[in-house]
Amino acid sequence: MSLSRRAFLRGLTGALLASGLSGCVRGRRRADGVGDTVNIYSWADYLHPDTIPEFEKRTGIQVVYDTFASNEALLAKLQAGASDYDIVVPTGYMLRELVKLNLLQELDHNKIPNLKNIMPRFQNAAHDPGLKYSVPYTWGTTGIGYNTAAMHSAMTSTDANKAFPQASLDKTPGDWDVFWDDRMSNRITLLEDPREVIGMALKRRGHSYNTRDDALIRRATEDLKEQKPLTMCYSSDQVITQLVSGDCWLALVYSGDAYQAMRQNNDVRYAIPVSGCSIWLDSLCIPKAAPHLQRAYEWINYILEPAAGAAIANFTRYATPNLLALPLVQDDLKNDKILYPDESVLARCEEIGDVGKAIFTYDRMWTELKCS
Repeated sequence: MSLSRRAFLRGLTGALLASGLSGCVRGRRRADGVGDTVNIYSWADYLHPDTIPEFEKRTGIQVVYDTFASNEALLAKLQAGASDYDIVVPTGYMLRELVKLNLLQELDHNKIPNLKNIMPRFQNAAHDPGLKYSVPYTWGTTGIGYNTAAMHSAMTSTDANKAFPQASLDKTPGDWDVFWDDRMSNRITLLEDPREVIGMALKRRGHSYNTRDDALIRRATEDLKEQKPLTMCYSSDQVITQLVSGDCWLALVYSGDAYQAMRQNNDVRYAIPVSGCSIWLDSLCIPKAAPHLQRAYEWINYILEPAAGAAIANFTRYATPNLLALPLVQDDLKNDKILYPDESVLARCEEIGDVGKAIFTYDRMWTELKCS
């Protein structure tokens, strides 16, 4: 896999990108305010190959597309003074940090007429009520990815009920306890993401991903220290490869990445735990120092067109928040309960949000866990 949760396996996307995006993504110098250019800083493989060429053909605006591998890398770049990006694409919890640091512009909704296409449930996202700073781009969940063939070889019919209550060959993990099952020793991967990992341990004990209680955060970290010997690695950029190969039997994984792994290996499955999981939302934002403001608005409005939004959803396999794009999404995708869970399932999930000063506790506990 190339980068993070938005990436396809290289074997799947290499040819497509070579014909569509490779000439637009790298090798161009980011431009300042001079010239017809828009500079985008986003996740890798997060567009349909035709998205940029079509925009350039239609507008005459040249797109320069740089990529980052994590929200933390995006934050570091902007804090270091990067002033040449017109569009950035953070996840919800990081968007709140960028707003607090005064790194994003408030949006002029009059310049985004297609904003009306966004689904009502995303019009008041917890991280940005009223969409003052952001436009929803894709969304998904973070749950349990698992390789059924590997699982079956590790399980016996007599002891499978411990973590796999469903009596079938592809025993479905019921809840987060499965990550503490010693039969999975050295076959587990967790994300390189403190809020997701500590949040998972909190949810396992019935607490919120967004608790600010130091004692609960510390208890969750102690649970993770006990679990750590079972873990192969903490990684956000090798999950698909490891699930597909069978090296990893069990993974904390983003839903879109799980879907990519499933397309490559029929033994891979994805489950939302009974107790619930996190919901994430990635959004288009305009940095405070954006040099091409009008072109940034043109890009956002273009992405919100139904055809453009559906093409992106069909290619990336991530759920679209665009109501008018949804009818154009392939039936096998929009009917897939992994990508578009029922409301009853989403009701037990929660968005990772702002935790105020408790973020320092999460960061400290993460460092303590990684160094333990």
